[in-house]
Amino acid sequence: MPENLNSKLISADSLMSLRTLDPGDIVDLQISMPAAPKRVKTEYVGMLVDECLLFHIPTSAKWITIRDALTVGNDIVVRSVLEGSAGQVIAFRVKVLKLISKPSGLLVTSFPKRIESIGLRAAKRAQLGIAVNLRASVYPEDETVSGIILDISSKGCRVALQLKPNWEVMIDDSEVHLVYNLDGKDISLKAKVKNHKLEKDIVYYGLAFDCDDKLVKTLLSRHTLLA
Repeated sequence: MPENLNSKLISADSLMSLRTLDPGDIVDLQISMPAAPKRVKTEYVGMLVDECLLFHIPTSAKWITIRDALTVGNDIVVRSVLEGSAGQVIAFRVKVLKLISKPSGLLVTSFPKRIESIGLRAAKRAQLGIAVNLRASVYPEDETVSGIILDISSKGCRVALQLKPNWEVMIDDSEVHLVYNLDGKDISLKAKVKNHKLEKDIVYYGLAFDCDDKLVKTLLSRHTLLA
């Protein structure tokens, strides 16, 4: 039977990234567990497009806890660095379909429905496009100042917004609140301006978060698998 070259679940570019993984490549698995997610490294074995992925899960004693967590339906986030010209980290979420012990320890998962990637070089950073409103002392209180989060980590983010005559440019160390909508509620993240850059009619702010880590983790979990 000829190999399926196309996918009905992911884009051609995403499938190409996934095909960059070779059997034997090391991947990072983040497995959902009751107390806290557990991350382990193991080998990628292969895939059947739109059907399943295969990973090596050893049957040795030190893997017992991990194997116990790999119950049918449990969520796993897979991350891998693609070598060569791709220069990317990819991440995707799958579910456990089956765990096999014989003739070898194999994990069978669902096929991903979405793949995220981020370049290892700054010029290739993924633009997440998370819409936020900015609140700061330099902005008019009666006006909505909207921006876009271009990239984000647990420590901070980069935000872009248009330059307007009545929107002053924030100087470094200024305090700002990023407000985004989560399930119908406005969530506010406090941050400080670490740097800023003007390009034509756009200003880019490098921000450091100064708020509860849980708020940042919630934003990350909703919008990216890469953090």
